[in-house]
Amino acid sequence: LVNMMTTENQGYALTLSNCENHRSAEKIYLKPMALYIPDVAASVVAELITDLGDKNSNGEAFLLTVTNKNNGVSVDKEFLSLTELENPATSADAVKELVNIVRGYETDEDTNVCGW
Repeated sequence: LVNMMTTENQGYALTLSNCENHRSAEKIYLKPMALYIPDVAASVVAELITDLGDKNSNGEAFLLTVTNKNNGVSVDKEFLSLTELENPATSADAVKELVNIVRGYETDEDTNVCGW
């Protein structure tokens, strides 16, 4: 078991990447449970879209990734356009789904850290 007092929480990273030009934007959350709030998740994705600066003019695919920075567990979901991710309900559901998958790996490994 990991000693929680000496382990520094590195948080969860939420990353949006353009599969075509390999540019990406990332935000790190030390309290990832906030990502379960649909408005928070949707606003983070909207911020990542703005930070990325791509306008999907060439039909690029985009990858939304959630990574637990403490143990390296990472999962992603591909979107065929930014338009899909610009829908707050779609982006909030995608973030929640990805966080749940990452947390599922943690539960399997008994490393339930990172602000939960």
